[in-house]
Amino acid sequence: MENRKVLFIGVSNYNLEKPELQLYLKKKFEGLSQGIIPLVLAKGKPFHKKIWQSEFYLLPPTFFFWPLAFFLAFWLCLTKKIDVIVAQSPLAEGFAGSILKRILRKELIVEVHGDWSKAFLVKKRKFSSLQKKLIPVLAKFSLKSADKIRVISEFTLEKAKAVSPDKPYFVFPTFTDIDDFLKEKNAQFSHFVLFVGNLQKVKGIDILLKAFARVSLDFPEFKLILIGHGPEKENLKSQSSALKIDRKVEFKGQLSLEETRNIMKNCYCLVLPSLSEGLGRVLAEAQALSKPTIASRVGGIPDLIQDGQSGFLFEVGNVEQLTEKLRTLLKDKTLAIEMGKKGREFIQDKFSNEKYLANYLEMINT
Repeated sequence: MENRKVLFIGVSNYNLEKPELQLYLKKKFEGLSQGIIPLVLAKGKPFHKKIWQSEFYLLPPTFFFWPLAFFLAFWLCLTKKIDVIVAQSPLAEGFAGSILKRILRKELIVEVHGDWSKAFLVKKRKFSSLQKKLIPVLAKFSLKSADKIRVISEFTLEKAKAVSPDKPYFVFPTFTDIDDFLKEKNAQFSHFVLFVGNLQKVKGIDILLKAFARVSLDFPEFKLILIGHGPEKENLKSQSSALKIDRKVEFKGQLSLEETRNIMKNCYCLVLPSLSEGLGRVLAEAQALSKPTIASRVGGIPDLIQDGQSGFLFEVGNVEQLTEKLRTLLKDKTLAIEMGKKGREFIQDKFSNEKYLANYLEMINT
């Protein structure tokens, strides 16, 4: 039996002119190609490239992305004889996939990576009030149209089942090239707290700055390092100055996975104060490096952190709780090391490239 041709439709932004910066994708797509023929329609450049035993079609991230993407997807389904469409969100991706399914009679898999009802929190958008009304309609239409639904956590499973309870569900986390993190032997506990992620309001970084400003009075040797880029960068810099911690906060910008790992392996702990989060891949990466983690009790995050054992959870937006958890960890290095060990054991058991690939191929070929 020939491998099935699978068209992935999403809004990830790939720069395949510099594929060396995204080598984790090489492992993902070359792994998937052992059981399927992957084609990817997303944002980025160049327009067309065959790489990693897969075929990429990338469009500029402009206002016209979705009209162009729909017609390109239609053309690919016909000319490439696509067997399965994977919509990597139940919103615009899911809507496009649902229409294509109805017209072309293709199998449709819809993925749920987070809380779609809070998608408007990611960045400022025009017509946000209209989008708040439209988002649940799109999600319901997509999930009910799907032949299969893939979710990444118990939280996303419950949310999707509330809309479409009778579909075949597949539950496994996003691809995280965790093996390289688990192999790291030279991790240290240096005097800095780390955040990794997009600099957007939904990540709750302003909460972390407030909490760090409070604990820095008792732990003046500690710095806060932020890895990532986004629309809130200047606002966060202004907030750091207002809190008088600007000399203790470093904005590293966007880094490659290897560069991020080289910083993460020496952090004291990682903090993810998100207002909404599907799972929180960086938490798994930090725990694989034997780092304790602190994160908000939201979305799929409780699936990753064993509260009080491998790290701490705090209520969303609660600066006092985050301050308390940070203070507890920074004053007790023995506790931090012990939590890091337990987190590593948990991730080693739960995550691996092999498990992800096996789960994905089973979902496609079932």
